[in-house]
Amino acid sequence: MRVRIQQPHQPRKGVRRAIVALVATCAAGAVATPIALAAASADRAPAATAGEDRLLPTPEAPRISDSPYAGFQLCGDPAADPVVTTGTPTLAATLESVAPPGTVEPTQPGPRRKVTFEVDTTAGQPVLHQQLTSDTSHDAALQLPEGTLADGAYRWRVRVKDGATSSAWTAWCSFTIKRG
Repeated sequence: MRVRIQQPHQPRKGVRRAIVALVATCAAGAVATPIALAAASADRAPAATAGEDRLLPTPEAPRISDSPYAGFQLCGDPAADPVVTTGTPTLAATLESVAPPGTVEPTQPGPRRKVTFEVDTTAGQPVLHQQLTSDTSHDAALQLPEGTLADGAYRWRVRVKDGATSSAWTAWCSFTIKRG
């Protein structure tokens, strides 16, 4: 009785070349896809208008509360506009970092950012235009001074500046003051 040992099957040269080409194509696609996605997202970025540089992202999550220690109500809630029960509400927004995607924020604080808040009546009459300097690169808040607002409907928005670079304004956030 003769035992025959089978050798493992080796693919032919043509098949090996096809496998190598497939692997190379997949590797190239894995590199090209993130680059293409980055380019596509850059194409969707809003164009800067003359004299305005929009390298900073628009502040996010505008919110309002009765005081700095009360819970916040988010702007843009489809159920209803925020209602506050004090004439000294706190307006706040989240600022984004200016560090490019994929980089780490510096551990040393950089220049502080200027944050501008605007409050108008719902008819568009200016009530308050205040600029402050944010001590952090992540959040900014403004508590309105007593006597600034009476009962009624208002709207507010915010933007951030870092040197000569400005963000776009947030959308207007409508709110109502109803005391007592």
